[in-house]
Amino acid sequence: MKRLLSWTLLVLLLIVPLAAAQEKLPQQKGYVSDYAEIIDAKTSIALTLILKTMEERYGNRLVILTVESTAPLTIEDYSAEVFRKWGLGQDDLLFLVALHDGRVRLDAGRRLNRSLTDEKLKEILDRQIEPAFSEGNFSKGILQGTVALTSAIKEIKKRQAMMAWIAIGLAAIAALALLFVLRS
Repeated sequence: MKRLLSWTLLVLLLIVPLAAAQEKLPQQKGYVSDYAEIIDAKTSIALTLILKTMEERYGNRLVILTVESTAPLTIEDYSAEVFRKWGLGQDDLLFLVALHDGRVRLDAGRRLNRSLTDEKLKEILDRQIEPAFSEGNFSKGILQGTVALTSAIKEIKKRQAMMAWIAIGLAAIAALALLFVLRS
């Protein structure tokens, strides 16, 4: 009986904070959900245009969320919950900034993460986002990071299209070779 009570208590201790955190998750306001109010109006408009164009052209949704803090969750758990609640998919990307936690997370969906690797995301974070953030220029860091992310996705899509054409070409060559063999 004590063991059952202990397990029940443990499960409750794990579930209650998660449920409380889910209630605190912000609603998506479009491509840019700036709850920490760190993105200036002009940059927000530019980001929205960039992200809308990228989704229309490539089918990948990149959304930006800024919050004061992710507490009581870690930024990783918070990101996963936002990904789920906002209906982000395997080809989508979440750019999450937790201002007072001093944390940024670039979270790619599973399929996108095969091509846009954690190493590439870290490189974008280190080279494009962090320098501007360390100067206190959050709008600039988010804009530069977004441009780098959309450029990386564009390159991935170009590579995928080229690979598709190569596959079609190889299939055509194989079909011609088979036809040649069958005729002889």
